[in-house]
Amino acid sequence: MENWFDFLLHASIGFSLFFLLYWLLLRQSTHFKANRVYLLASVLMALIVAAFPFHYTVSLQPITNFNLTTLTGVLNHQVATEGNQTAGQTGTNWSTVLLFAYLTGAALFALRLLIQTWKPLRVIYSSEPKMQDGYYIHENDKYALPFSFFNHILINPKYLKQEEINEILSHEQVHIRERHWIDLLIIELLTVIFWFNPFIWFIELAIKQNHEYLADQGVISRGHSPVRYQALLVNQLMGMQVIGITNNLNFALGPTRLNMMKRQKTSRKKLFRMAWGIPVLAFMLVAFAEPKYQAAAPVTNKVQPESEQAVKAEATKTIHGTVVNEKGEPMTGATVLIRHTTKGTVVDENGNFSLEVPEQGCELVISFVGYQTVVKKITPNEDNIKLKMKKGVVGISTELSPAKKEMPAPPPPPASSKQADNKDKKVFVIVEDMPQYPGGQPALARYIDDQKKEIIQEAKAEGKTLKGKAYVNFVVQPDGSVGQVKITKASGSKYLDEKAIEIVKGMDKWSPGKQRGKAVPVNFAVPIEF
Repeated sequence: MENWFDFLLHASIGFSLFFLLYWLLLRQSTHFKANRVYLLASVLMALIVAAFPFHYTVSLQPITNFNLTTLTGVLNHQVATEGNQTAGQTGTNWSTVLLFAYLTGAALFALRLLIQTWKPLRVIYSSEPKMQDGYYIHENDKYALPFSFFNHILINPKYLKQEEINEILSHEQVHIRERHWIDLLIIELLTVIFWFNPFIWFIELAIKQNHEYLADQGVISRGHSPVRYQALLVNQLMGMQVIGITNNLNFALGPTRLNMMKRQKTSRKKLFRMAWGIPVLAFMLVAFAEPKYQAAAPVTNKVQPESEQAVKAEATKTIHGTVVNEKGEPMTGATVLIRHTTKGTVVDENGNFSLEVPEQGCELVISFVGYQTVVKKITPNEDNIKLKMKKGVVGISTELSPAKKEMPAPPPPPASSKQADNKDKKVFVIVEDMPQYPGGQPALARYIDDQKKEIIQEAKAEGKTLKGKAYVNFVVQPDGSVGQVKITKASGSKYLDEKAIEIVKGMDKWSPGKQRGKAVPVNFAVPIEF
């Protein structure tokens, strides 16, 4: 969705720049054919640059004792967190609202175009056409003004003098002969997609106005009297436009159009003004270019871990894969590691990764805070792997113990402790931190025990006996707060279940879980026994 909004924004900027150039330098020119090419080409160019941005590579020089693979992973792939989505569950998700508003507008304008297009089509298919010079002429009483629709001309003889028909037909035949409907079809479809951008409507107006200049020029060049033709146009001044995809005789009729017929032809030298479109295009290429960071080949004499030396000594190949969650969303930032080595990579923003592995096969370990670790065996000929990660639930012990028992931590890099502790050796760093309660597990167990004692005392004062065990699930949000509290296994007593939820909701803020430095939500389950 973000990529689509980026495309809409970049293309809209391109439309505005190219139109401003036309408005300032070209709209008064009598080189109407050149203007037609410019308007259509500028629209298409803006779309192409927005859809296919220029990419350039930035090489990062490695520094001693610094893991460049980790840095390039962070620069190229921002870690997508479910925190934003979770926050959107309790507040307004503006991205969804914006998408809904955009799609609603696009649907309305598409419906408008279909309805307006259907009306003349119905007239065409319900009337008997007359052939003249290869064009279909439909006489009808529905539309007062004549207009062309593809290679059909719709005309109402009741509102026209017989001697005016030749000029009108000549005018509409220019539209058909020069295939102006192609420009109109393209621009009308773009107004549906970019309905929110005023410049696309300005461009539509400019294209239609230029079409009329071309048609007027074509009629006069065929020997028709300019004075009589202008009088004909003035007589049609009060007519209304039929639909956007048609060429109407009275479109943009005013002093500007009438003056254009009498204006002296613009010098050919002024055609070079179109060259200003080159700097505009260059600006768009630079402004919308996307960098791609990559590590330069390291130059080092340091000894590598033995297991990694063994991997490098073997023949290797590059495999590719995709990692998504249960909803099919990319698991950006997930760690992909070759088992029993310190060699790995990071999943990018599209959920993809590539990694050099031994040709004879290996095992990959994929991990992400709050998700079940996946171990995947890679066969010699396997590539384009598709992996799905499932949400994990971390169990919490509520037992009071003098031993210092911390919250469960994510699996460490599958390498020997000697390798992990040796700072002079190049390793792939796994940056995964589980949420921590203030004071650790002992403090959490004391808090739950104190809360249970208070509830039991209140119950005794009321003459109640509490006995039962409830299992409570909750999520430690990216801001450390506790949310989405619910009973997964009831105690059999509604009162006890409510009190268990009350205990969990009363927890202090946690230190949130982090995946490569970015806070992420993590699911927990805690048993509360009375």
